[in-house]
Parts: sequence; C-alpha cells; structure tokens
Amino acid sequence: MEMKVRFPIEPRGLLLAVGLGIGGLACVSPAAVAANAEGPFLALNETAMNKMMAGMAVKPTRDADRDFVAMMVPHHQGAIDMAQAELQFGHNQKLLRIAQEIVVEQLQEIAAMRLAIGEPASPTWVTNTAHDAPAAATPQKAAPGSDAAFVSGSNAAMDKMMTDMAVKATGDVDHDFVAMMVPHHQGAIDMAQAELQYGHSPQMKTIAQEIIVDQMQEITLMRLALGEPLPQSVSSPTQASSGATQHAPAQESDANQTQMRMSAAMQMAPTRPAGAH
Repeated sequence: MEMKVRFPIEPRGLLLAVGLGIGGLACVSPAAVAANAEGPFLALNETAMNKMMAGMAVKPTRDADRDFVAMMVPHHQGAIDMAQAELQFGHNQKLLRIAQEIVVEQLQEIAAMRLAIGEPASPTWVTNTAHDAPAAATPQKAAPGSDAAFVSGSNAAMDKMMTDMAVKATGDVDHDFVAMMVPHHQGAIDMAQAELQYGHSPQMKTIAQEIIVDQMQEITLMRLALGEPLPQSVSSPTQASSGATQHAPAQESDANQTQMRMSAAMQMAPTRPAGAH
C-alpha cells in the first residue's frame, strides 16, 4: 500500500503559528500504518510533529526575539524527536551519527536561546563552568511593525516546510528520515533568517547565525550519507538580505573526507535508545 506522510495546514487564527496545524498521518488508517514495516518510525514522527505544532502555537508578544525563541524551541525539539526515531529504527551508520549530532546541537541551542532571553535553561543543558552559560541579552527596543513582519516570515517558512515534508513513505527509514529532516532543517534556516532581518538582540542574532550554519552542514551531511547530489549553490546563510551566494561543497566519494566534516561527537559510535532494533 502506498503511504504518504502528510502534514496538512490548518488556520490557527491570531496565533503566532498561523497555518501550523499538523494532521500527521491522518490520511492513512492506523491498521495500514501498523501493517507497514516502517509504521513505528512514522508513528514517532507523527507524534513529534503534533507536539511541535502544539508548542509553536503561541500568541505574538510584539518582541521578535522572544517570539523567535518561542517558535524555535519547540521546532528544535521536533528535530530532536525525529532524530531519536532515526536512532531507534535507522540502519545507516553515518545517519545514526548525524542523528546523534542533531540531538546534541539542538539541545545546546535550545539552552542558549532560553538563557539569552533570561529564561531557565533546559534541564538537559549542562555547563562545565559558570562562564559557559550565556548572560541574558539586554532587552532591545523593537521597531514598529518588526514583529508582525517576523511573524509573517516565520509563518511562510513553516507553511513551506510542512508542504515539503509531505513525503511518500518508501519503507526505507533512513531515506525517509532525510526526506523529512531536510525540509525541517530548512524551516529552521528560514526562521533564523527572519530573526536576522527583524530581531534586535545582537546575542540572539549570533545564535540565529549559528543555527543556520549548523542546519546547512547537517543537510549536506545527510544528503552525502545517502549519496544524493548537492545543489549547485545556496543563498548566503547569515545575511538577512543579500544577493551573495556560496557554493555547496562538491559531493565526495571518499567516506573519510565526509567524516572529516563531522564534529568529534559525530565520530563516536551511535548509541541507540533502549529497546532499539
């Protein structure tokens, strides 16, 4: 039976996450999901996206920096949950290492964002010394209309993300993980670019730049892990509005060259959650 993972868009009124309704696998019967060998993996992704949608449905505060954090934290948590599903059911060793790195980096960025606006960090955030924790950013005066523009840009990014995540299930967990995670990462890039354009906190803009770089590198690594071609060029990632372009790295046939791009955490043997197959 052909299955397609759908995340249909539903209006959400005045909520910040306008158009963030996610129906998951609503078009597929529970029996069909269970019968499919990929069913458990898809079910975990459905749960992750539904939780992300609920978390992102927050009302605008007229502070682009705080609204960026309010949206990006559950978005990052969605990536963590998707990566954990890959760790449990995936088989590609390179992708398992990348999934580990996604979990680590997203947790670090969640903590950094929360600390930057004076919120308590996630309990999973551990600092080695006091100076590791960023100081809260000084509140910046918002320009009139800047938050509305940020909300509009972020909503457009999420609408596109959900459309692109409506992938046809292939029965290959690794392939479908990449097919869904790439547009999910692109959504984070687009939201971070909106923060660069409309945000005011220099500290939050620095974090947004780091998010863009991390997500772009992981997109490249995921595609290389499956042997997929890379785009010829992409927009300059850390400029809010620029015509500059940077060339994506050429696809490398040598696995050792690919591994050199990975951080030390990605070189570790993947650790699957308890009960993994």
